[in-house]
Amino acid sequence: MTRSAKIFAGAYFLGCCSLMLLASLAPGGKGPVAVFAKPWGKPALEVIAGAEGQIIFIRDGTWVALTESPDPQFIDRLYRAGAGFVASTAIAYACARWSGVSLEKSI
Repeated sequence: MTRSAKIFAGAYFLGCCSLMLLASLAPGGKGPVAVFAKPWGKPALEVIAGAEGQIIFIRDGTWVALTESPDPQFIDRLYRAGAGFVASTAIAYACARWSGVSLEKSI
């Protein structure tokens, strides 16, 4: 195998892995989501407020916040309000656990 073929195969493999990772992180259902603000844009709190969402949790920084809404168009509104990336429910739960916050709802 030539050097250029090896480079192409490596780049193709990394590209496919990156695409699969991004697809698995995208929100797909109901539940809390993690909103990541753009470094040059509005803070995550302003993005959530602009999308008319409810803030569940935010720590010291202003670039990541957790939010939730039953509206199916909420994710689209977050992106229109200036979100850099909206991560899935699994990522939101992981962020909360890492910060020591429980997102379990009490009855």
